Amino acid sequence: MLSQANYTGTGLSFYTMRKPTIPERIEIVKTELKIAEDVAFGKLCGMTKSVVNQLKSGKMKSFAARYAYKLEENTGFCAKWIQLGEGPERIDMDIKQAVKIMETMKPARRKDAVKIITPLAEPEGNGGDESKHAMQ
Repeated sequence: MLSQANYTGTGLSFYTMRKPTIPERIEIVKTELKIAEDVAFGKLCGMTKSVVNQLKSGKMKSFAARYAYKLEENTGFCAKWIQLGEGPERIDMDIKQAVKIMETMKPARRKDAVKIITPLAEPEGNGGDESKHAMQ
């Protein structure tokens, strides 16, 4: 989140990036999912309205992993982000599905899959080596 800082008496200001607080992250999730009620948010996390209220008021200082992972499972909001305010806000569901598939593979099959997938992540048409094409 951007927050503005002012230098007193100078007329200068700048914006800094800061992690959103747990109450702010809860509001972000509720807004993006168009959820008005804390009860509905709580159901997505497996928590009671009382726990939601304690998180929003600051009485509870941390978002338990079990709630964060339940929220991730139900909405795609990243558990690490909801807990710590770090990393991407949302996880890519296609990538999550691919990871789940790879986790079920035997190690040898997983290595074969990585060999097939890795070239797909390289810049198109040059095999990932920019210098070869810069010389031509």
